[in-house]
Amino acid sequence: MTIKSRTLTDDLSRSPFVVSESGEPHRIRRKQIIKEHPEIRQLFGYDRRTIAITVGVVVAQFALAWGHAVAARSGSWFGSWWMIALSAYFVGSILSHWAGQTIHETSHNLAAKKALTNRLLALFANLPMVLPIAETFRRYHLDHHTFLGVHGADTDLPLEREVELIGSSTWRKLVWLLFYFFVYVGRGWTFVKGANRGEVLNFLLQMAVNVAIYYLMGWSGLVFLLLSTIIGHSLHPVAAHFIHEHYTFEEGQETNSYYGPLNKVTFNVGYHVEHHDFMNVPGSRLPELKALAAEYYDDLRSHRSWTAVLWQFVTDRTLGVFSRIVRSRKTFDERRRDKGTALVGQPLTT
Repeated sequence: MTIKSRTLTDDLSRSPFVVSESGEPHRIRRKQIIKEHPEIRQLFGYDRRTIAITVGVVVAQFALAWGHAVAARSGSWFGSWWMIALSAYFVGSILSHWAGQTIHETSHNLAAKKALTNRLLALFANLPMVLPIAETFRRYHLDHHTFLGVHGADTDLPLEREVELIGSSTWRKLVWLLFYFFVYVGRGWTFVKGANRGEVLNFLLQMAVNVAIYYLMGWSGLVFLLLSTIIGHSLHPVAAHFIHEHYTFEEGQETNSYYGPLNKVTFNVGYHVEHHDFMNVPGSRLPELKALAAEYYDDLRSHRSWTAVLWQFVTDRTLGVFSRIVRSRKTFDERRRDKGTALVGQPLTT
């Protein structure tokens, strides 16, 4: 079945978002930074430690699910549904999200030299997440980088229907975040072009593993893993990067970074300005990138707490699902041909 993708339009006169007449900001920054700091090229490549970390995360998640399953069969308190829910929120969600960030790293081929090795690692990381997402994420994620903010092409932009329903209402934003995993998946269907062979393989492999999980662990193990995935990608501190990355907490700044402790369990996904500037730098080296080109990053708005990001987004009525910068495809194409440069310290949309 083929789903028709979003309609590209250059008419943004009625757009609920902030409309920019500038091009994709990171392309200009990338050229300027590499010109002034050619040593950054030494950070390019991949980091095999991602493989070892991912194996540890996946084993830990399955071990925790197994522990709940064994306890449930013996009637222990550790196998009770309330304990499974608490465990999924405080531990499983972090591990599941960490596995999800492996899928993100491998979509950029940052875990190994060969693309096939990266894809296999992503499939492995996907196993405790229950829902098959690895190949689909790999297929569409790079469009977010290429067409950042381009209305109808950026796979991360909220639908205008989301803006109409949620707006800046405190309780609606809270509900929106509570079910963000489903929102994100539903949004993705607007880009689906029909499954390719990789996605079919991902689906069949994941369904086979899910059957094995149910056979070995029963409902308790399967529910723990599923809850961990849903919670870890919705209203949870580790999932706050979905908000901090591109919502406009600072006028004119299209991408934001987070420099708090949870970067240690997300492959430094918080270093998001740096990541968009240089997609070929593994997450483990992004702090070094920031240090080498500090004059390009230190003056930008950034976050220190993902919990604070969630609180501000939900309670601040000036922030809403509409707080995103967009541009038309025409503007994107025209600015892509420009030879202009961005000035240090200016907003990312300059």
